[in-house]
Amino acid sequence: MPPVNQQRRDALADAAIAIVAKEGTHGLSHRSVDETAAVPKGTTSNYFRSRDALLEATVRRVVQLHFEWISQLRAERDGTLDRTALVEILAQVLDESVTVHKDRYRAMMELLLEGTRRPELHATLVDTFTSGVRLLQDAKVADGSEASEKQRHLLRVIYVGTLFSYIVLPEELQAIGPGETTMTFLNAFLPH
Repeated sequence: MPPVNQQRRDALADAAIAIVAKEGTHGLSHRSVDETAAVPKGTTSNYFRSRDALLEATVRRVVQLHFEWISQLRAERDGTLDRTALVEILAQVLDESVTVHKDRYRAMMELLLEGTRRPELHATLVDTFTSGVRLLQDAKVADGSEASEKQRHLLRVIYVGTLFSYIVLPEELQAIGPGETTMTFLNAFLPH
């Protein structure tokens, strides 16, 4: 068996993300990925033998891109996560999730909904949101203590709820951006 061309796999999965963001999971097929990625007919099916394998690859790519991005943001701050840095990073993540990375996170929401019908997808996507909560694992709140389990849970609710709201209601919520909304939520529930 020839070695796997990871760049090609990633490019196909990126095309799948774009399709899911635009058309939902019902628009995802081997043919649509071939067309979007501008590769010869049959290329996608050579890499992902079934539609389920293609969906799983799409989920894994969304998760991979999310983890890479969060890791990059942490590295830019030298790993320091005092309360101020935490609030700023999370506000930035929400702002950029609905602007710079809009297709990725729209696809993620579509895949989360699909995951309610496909448990194998759900488990992988839960890891993505757990990674956002991991950002809090070694974060220090105002008094220097680590964030509590309750605070980490509330963070997940704030993150997913804010992200979903701004993806599905962008015009209705445009008066206050997702970053500002996130900062307001976090300032209300993280002690100063």
